[in-house]
Amino acid sequence: MRLSRKETKTAGDGAVLSLVVDEKGNQYLFEPLGLTLAPKEKIFLEILRELRQIIRTPPPLTTGMPVFRYQGIEKCGDETGLLLAYNEELWANWPQKGQALLPPPEVAAVAQELLSMVPSPTEKEPEFALFYPGDLVPLGNGRWGLLDPRVQHLLAPYRVGGEQRSLYEAPEVIAGSPRTTAAYLYSLGLTLFSLATGQFPFPVKDRRVTVTAMLREDPLDPRYLQPQIGGGLALFLLKLLSRDPQDRPAVSACTAALTQALEEGTLVAKPEEAARFQAEAAAVKAKAARKRQWYWRWQRYKWPVVAGLGVFVFVLLLLRGGGYEEKITPATTPQEVVAVFYDGLAKVDPVQMEEALSKGVGREFIDMVSVLHVTAKIRQAYELIAESFLELSALTVTEVEASTADYPVFIATYHLRVRQGDEWVSQERRDRLVLEKPKKKWQITVLDSVVLAEERTPATTPEPAGPLDSTNEVR
Repeated sequence: MRLSRKETKTAGDGAVLSLVVDEKGNQYLFEPLGLTLAPKEKIFLEILRELRQIIRTPPPLTTGMPVFRYQGIEKCGDETGLLLAYNEELWANWPQKGQALLPPPEVAAVAQELLSMVPSPTEKEPEFALFYPGDLVPLGNGRWGLLDPRVQHLLAPYRVGGEQRSLYEAPEVIAGSPRTTAAYLYSLGLTLFSLATGQFPFPVKDRRVTVTAMLREDPLDPRYLQPQIGGGLALFLLKLLSRDPQDRPAVSACTAALTQALEEGTLVAKPEEAARFQAEAAAVKAKAARKRQWYWRWQRYKWPVVAGLGVFVFVLLLLRGGGYEEKITPATTPQEVVAVFYDGLAKVDPVQMEEALSKGVGREFIDMVSVLHVTAKIRQAYELIAESFLELSALTVTEVEASTADYPVFIATYHLRVRQGDEWVSQERRDRLVLEKPKKKWQITVLDSVVLAEERTPATTPEPAGPLDSTNEVR
């Protein structure tokens, strides 16, 4: 087939589409492969082979929106590209692709259509990898179509900007787990968030920062980016973007939530609601950026800190080696061993805690207490601030019925308040402790800790104890 190019349009996301005609005057749409990251010839031929195989198989996607199927691979001049049947709506609206910020009702309508594409848990081999906003094309009057996502996913690694597509994976998939229905829902959440706000919910300048944020952070409430989004739609998006796959709703629950938001009129924010989120947006975004900044500072300096902490603990052990009186003897009961552990926690004393624990057990507590201990000492020495960084209260320890003489089991409940940066983290915790007597003394060999509830509040930094007395100045 000999094709001649008549006109070319570029979409808001940089995608190119040309109007072409064959020797008989038939019109087609031509999408260049655009493999600017040119693969080697052998790989290129393999890509073409896979493309032809995909094109021969119609996309079995269950959605009400039009899915544009490619008809073949052709050349126009010196360019190789994908051929589409001419579609007036697709051609006319192509420049708006990738640049439209959708109003909340339209986002909800797109969501309803795309939800029908989410693979069921019993589907073994889904026909597409993930949702991506670049696959959606506007058709005018609030209508949308979909470019074959199988083709777009195959070509993405070899196109400029194609690496962005890989960010629309669920965090568990990025971490190496297989795609599940919940993973597709997360990918859908990212796509809808981008359509509703015009932004990706995590920083995108550095891929390492992006992936790290996806693995450890919750996304910003979309209302801080686009205040016109109503509470019903915002909560729906945040549910889809839950880091824990178990917290993401089922497809049926998603459909029900959108229907309810539409009926209750919570897709679009009321004026006073929009004003509140707009007023708070700058402060909230600044706080999120500050927390991220502190995290990366810690990543940069953590190994020197850890090394210094190791030296500190070593010196501490030497200093206390002769003077520290062990609290656990062969006569100490399991209940008393548990008491020694929590007394050490309350005193922020890692040495005392280590005495009650078997090797390798309770590292979460030991690491936390060691850091807090050093932090407190440093601030006391250099900033003249004697501040507590950990508070333990309401401790209750109960031996459970499943306990035996050889393996006593205890349940401990308590309130723990810990200083983390510029926040106090208050937790209601429950620990399960199992003790054994491998030698002559009882030790905690199992320590399973669960956070039942958590609350974060801003922490105020106390003023130093006061300036140095000028009369003590060294002359």
